[in-house]
Amino acid sequence: MLILVSVQKYHIFLPVGWYEDEIRIKTEVFIDLEVQYESSKINDDLSNTIDYAEIHRLLKKMALNEYKLLESFGEKCLLEIQEKFKSLHLKYAKIRITKPQILEFGSSCSGQTVEMRMDF
Repeated sequence: MLILVSVQKYHIFLPVGWYEDEIRIKTEVFIDLEVQYESSKINDDLSNTIDYAEIHRLLKKMALNEYKLLESFGEKCLLEIQEKFKSLHLKYAKIRITKPQILEFGSSCSGQTVEMRMDF
């Protein structure tokens, strides 16, 4: 059976940007992360599934590092998911990072999104 586990609109502040002030102030983002895997049995055993709490801890841990690009953060998260859940038959992991604020004065944009997917 194929199973899809997701975390939606995880609100966090990331130290990301080209300038020291951006990293110091941190950037508000919302993260959607989904992981699909295949399992022949669940049987109430946490080792046969993906623990949501582990995903939250992983995102929180990854947010401690500094990044120049949202894409760098996204790639690191996907690689960590792959490593963390390597005992499962992963199909793909996808991350969507939405930055609701824009630095460009006068823009009518309500935000911007970076979406990345890794197939296994």
